[in-house]
Amino acid sequence: MDELFTEQEFDQETLKAEAGNRPLSIPPKQKEPDPSPQPARFGDLKKLYIIDGYGLIYRSYYGFFANPMRDTQGNNISAVYGFFSTVLKLIREYNPDYLVVAMDSKGPTFRHTLYEPYKANREAAPEDLHTQVPLIESILKALHIPTIAMDGYEADDIIATLSEEATRHQLDTIMFTGDKDLLQLVDDHTFALRPAKKHEKFYRLMGCLEVEEEYGIKPNQIVDYLSLLGDSSDNVPGVKGIGEKGAVKLLQQFETLEGIYANLRLIAPGLQKKLAEGEQNAKLSKELVELRRDLFQVETFDTEQFLVRDVRYEAAIPLFQQIGMRTIIKELGRVGQVEVPARMQPVEAKSSTQTPAHYQAVTTLEELTRLLAKAEATHKPVAFDTETTSLDAMVAQVIGFSFCWEEGTAYYVPLVHEGRPLLDKDAVKRVLIEYLQTKRLPVVGQNFKYDYKVLCQWGIVPANLVFDTMVAAWLLDSTSTFNMDFLAEKYLDYKTVHYTDIVPKGSQLSDIALDQAVFYGAEDAEITFRLYRLFSELLQARGLQRLLTAVEMPLLLIIARMEMAGIHLERTLIEPLTSEFDQRIEAIKAQVFSLCGHEFNLNSPQQLQQVLFVEREIPTGAKTRSGFSTSTDVLEPLRSTYPEVELLLQYRMLNKLKTTYIDKLPQQINPKTGRIHPSFSQTGTETGRLSCKDPNLQNIPVRTEEGRRIRSAFIPKPGCVFLSADYSQIELVVLAHMADDPGLKQAFAMGVDVHRSTASLIFDVPLEEVSADQRRIAKTINFGVMYGMGVHSLATDLMISHAEAKQFIDQYFERYSAVQAFVETTRLRSEQDGYVSTLLGHVRTITEINSRSAVERAKAQRIAVNTVIQGSAADIMKLAMLRVDGMLAQAGLSAHLLLQIHDELVFEVPEAEIEQTKVVVKEAMEKAAELSVPLKTSIEVGKDWGEIH
Repeated sequence: MDELFTEQEFDQETLKAEAGNRPLSIPPKQKEPDPSPQPARFGDLKKLYIIDGYGLIYRSYYGFFANPMRDTQGNNISAVYGFFSTVLKLIREYNPDYLVVAMDSKGPTFRHTLYEPYKANREAAPEDLHTQVPLIESILKALHIPTIAMDGYEADDIIATLSEEATRHQLDTIMFTGDKDLLQLVDDHTFALRPAKKHEKFYRLMGCLEVEEEYGIKPNQIVDYLSLLGDSSDNVPGVKGIGEKGAVKLLQQFETLEGIYANLRLIAPGLQKKLAEGEQNAKLSKELVELRRDLFQVETFDTEQFLVRDVRYEAAIPLFQQIGMRTIIKELGRVGQVEVPARMQPVEAKSSTQTPAHYQAVTTLEELTRLLAKAEATHKPVAFDTETTSLDAMVAQVIGFSFCWEEGTAYYVPLVHEGRPLLDKDAVKRVLIEYLQTKRLPVVGQNFKYDYKVLCQWGIVPANLVFDTMVAAWLLDSTSTFNMDFLAEKYLDYKTVHYTDIVPKGSQLSDIALDQAVFYGAEDAEITFRLYRLFSELLQARGLQRLLTAVEMPLLLIIARMEMAGIHLERTLIEPLTSEFDQRIEAIKAQVFSLCGHEFNLNSPQQLQQVLFVEREIPTGAKTRSGFSTSTDVLEPLRSTYPEVELLLQYRMLNKLKTTYIDKLPQQINPKTGRIHPSFSQTGTETGRLSCKDPNLQNIPVRTEEGRRIRSAFIPKPGCVFLSADYSQIELVVLAHMADDPGLKQAFAMGVDVHRSTASLIFDVPLEEVSADQRRIAKTINFGVMYGMGVHSLATDLMISHAEAKQFIDQYFERYSAVQAFVETTRLRSEQDGYVSTLLGHVRTITEINSRSAVERAKAQRIAVNTVIQGSAADIMKLAMLRVDGMLAQAGLSAHLLLQIHDELVFEVPEAEIEQTKVVVKEAMEKAAELSVPLKTSIEVGKDWGEIH
């Protein structure tokens, strides 16, 4: 294969160092400027350059195959780099008037219909090549370079049609391609610009003369030439036994394929026989090789769709910055003659031992007021960050804060230093109230939910929060890490000063040298501001800005208020459970030891393996590195057969509840509020669901007596009750809507039990005759579809044979055929795109979707389907929270949200407002999204959390 780049063009070590966002280890090679490669024989006609998209992607990838370029996450970005290096080189050196990238369609083409084995021999693209295509496409979109693909046709057909249209509009066409099939298009106005061969310096322009010199035939004979030769890579049959020299000789003598077959009698007997036997294949091959030139018409090329002067170079800068391609950014600035923002330039790590002049301490009230007024006058958002005494926002005290509204300059206000106050804290608070609480300053932050709660505890309620860089980073890549140190290194190529490097253990920031504290605090604000500027552009380029502004930012404040409200845990109800659970645990252990004949550690996997699988001879399950698995999902199917397994699983359940909740919950009561304040994270899952920690109240079991006992210890304040609003079967509703399945939609529309309805369909029995077992099977399948459950999993869950499980699944998909189509479409789309999207457009990248490992690939397929459904359900819950919050405030009700437990919202409601709150909450949740299936909400009221559900 020809190399894409020559040694004179690129230095591999330099490129690799750059791609990894590391300082270059060697300087780039210097080279003399190339002479103009513009062909002398071109006339005065304007020029259309067409890039063979996938051809260039493949060449770029394999050009660095031995030493691939990688970004800071280790992802292969060779194809992205090579592709855009070449595109910019073409624009810079050849000065095209018009430019377009032709891409293959993602499905079968008319050639597959004509000949099913067409391209059947081709291996699938490597996973790390395939995952780069969506990024290339998104950058092309940002650049505003047209990309044309048509279902049922190949890029070559698009190139052929475009060249035909260009000639009709009196343009010259230059095809950038290494594909010899496209040489059939070469004529007086259509040329092929081919990548340089090894040891060649320039691309090679091929016109009619060059084609004839290289192949011995004219361009209009290329189709017949390839029809004789065939093409093993595309599975084009050709004529068996005809080689390159033989094909050329035949065409030189008889000119065309038709001429050859019209004169078979004049050809030597041996060759004549081969041609005669291969005649049908030759004619079929010609149909496969010949390109379509009539797919569409172009009214004019003088539109922004084709004009190079309308390429938007600056729009792609943030996308290249995200993956660390500094040379490409520099080239964008040079080719497009646009200014590259300072934040896009490589940043040298700053020293924390000295405070730079642009990181300043603010130690007087007058200076603070002057600077905030100056910030207000710019009408720019201000990055704001607090420094505190604790990571727990409910007890943290502010010891300083920083702010920044322009790159390179930031300020830190130390309220305390070395144990003494530097500023009047109350006076500072009044100034901050004036600017933050009155909306005079729009605020951006990194994980600002924490700062918001800290400021609220201080008596300041920020009223104009416009951007959170942590949430933005999650929207851009939900699979990543979101702390500021990581984001600075990933997106800004900047290493921040780490808190633990400058603050000794057991000390505070206010205890260290002031210049170091100023640097650390001001750096936080400046890096946050720089991330805000960059992320704003990235979100805009990817169509995610509105999702942040309209959903995630207002939701952040609702979550913050929910966390500050907390929920009351009654010690007198939770603490007696300790001794009760201890007694039950000890009784179960005694039973297990009696059955097994000796004592052992129930928490030790190694000892459990020995007792269960060796001594007790219980069938083994999945193998791990340390032996056979003793995980709950392995043991669960065995519990009804082996009493020791049943006891072990009971022990695990009780022990987990005791250690996770009964023992720890009382320790997490805030001494000031007397309530527990869990933390809910917007960035904690890849699907978009909120996660909960410290403590995780979402995981307290709701369907077991033990779980309800723990929940019952949570009670409302006097004069109030708990109100629970729970979406009914929301994920199945989403599935019915997105699949547009008539059967599922009808069940919801009729208001019947959806699992009973499914059982009625798959077992072909009347609704009223569905048995409990049949409903249980239907329910398992209904939910299993969303989680990609296969035959083995269903058989295990239901404890039935694989044949029965397969039959149930087949019956399910037969009745719900649209669901099956939705599942398959989602899987295929994720394979093509490398990601999936939810109803609101939240994107989740799925890197393993094209893995060579069948196990990883199957897991990724399950994740793809589940993310679309669960993520869309999470979208609806977020919309519901926003709507409920607004409608409660509009109605003047005092009810406030305490918890979000997946599909359930829990409120604390004054007894006098119960009925009115029920109406408002139900309406808000059921009208949160317009689906083809109605959203239903069940409302329950209780005097403790255990009473509801």
